[in-house]
Amino acid sequence: MEKKNSSITYKEIYEQPASFQGINDTLSDIYAVLDKVFAKENHYDELIFTGCGTSLYLAQSAAHAFSTYNSIPAKAVPCSELLFFPENFVKGRKVLVLPITRKSYTTEVRMAIDKIKTFPDVKTLAITCDIDSKIYNDDVILSPVTAEDSVIMSRSFTSMIYLSVIMAMYVGGKKNEIEAMSNYAEIAKELLVKMDSMAKQMVTENPNINLFITLGQGVYYGIANECMNKMKEMGIANSEAYYSLEYRHGPMSLVDKNTLILTLANPTSVDYDAKLLTQMKGYGAITAAIGENVSKTMADAKYKLDLTYGLNDMQYAAAIGFIGQFIGYYIAEKKNIDADTPRNLSQAIVL
Repeated sequence: MEKKNSSITYKEIYEQPASFQGINDTLSDIYAVLDKVFAKENHYDELIFTGCGTSLYLAQSAAHAFSTYNSIPAKAVPCSELLFFPENFVKGRKVLVLPITRKSYTTEVRMAIDKIKTFPDVKTLAITCDIDSKIYNDDVILSPVTAEDSVIMSRSFTSMIYLSVIMAMYVGGKKNEIEAMSNYAEIAKELLVKMDSMAKQMVTENPNINLFITLGQGVYYGIANECMNKMKEMGIANSEAYYSLEYRHGPMSLVDKNTLILTLANPTSVDYDAKLLTQMKGYGAITAAIGENVSKTMADAKYKLDLTYGLNDMQYAAAIGFIGQFIGYYIAEKKNIDADTPRNLSQAIVL
């Protein structure tokens, strides 16, 4: 794993299993906080997951996961919307707002939380890698082994996805599904190697790709957005993300032989995803799929990686995002860009 450029980022990508293990090792602390926040006397009209950039994409997947396991409505909203239009989201209702942050000092997050907490019946639960988030939130659940030196979010993103899915399962009474992820660190180690190889192959075998598309439905939509973001941040590449079936509604007009279309195949939508990839292949696109049994269900894709660990889409959500990190890394390597010092970016935006 010795790399000249992007060595910090590449190293931290491979440190993600330790972050998952850190969460599994502190589940009792996490459960204690969730028992308090979701006690019977605390009725919420809605949960609002919020963040900026990568954390907003995380919020999209977290809201979907929570809605899957629970009857309380949940949605994702950018911090800036809560800051500028708080009445639209919290006025006259009992709302739990869940800011998602790698660092506690991102200005938009602090400002948004300060604003919405001026309304009665609003509580906050931070999903975070920074214990200092407790300074301005009512409660915190923490990914404790996730410090990053890189500007690029890798292990912070996936560990907070993992944390969000655990929260959704626990509150929804599906502790057995959490227990099924007790060996997640080992699964992650294997998938890192497989996705590293897949990403390198796709980028090196197709040097003329100038448009990278990631598609996903359900919990994978937010992950698809983050894959898009990694390709932009690390590789300064033209990248886009969509709900899978939305891609036909206009965006596919850009498809040609220099387009890579990667589908994060959700079991619920895989039959439709397969037909879409076949259609895009017919327009010249290079196609790829990751998911359960995609070698069979999406046999027409040029590149395929089967997820073979017997987990569901919620449980795979954290690990499936590795692919975007590796594609971004190999685009940067091809262009001789150092992803450790991405253009115009910093670890947290301070206004």
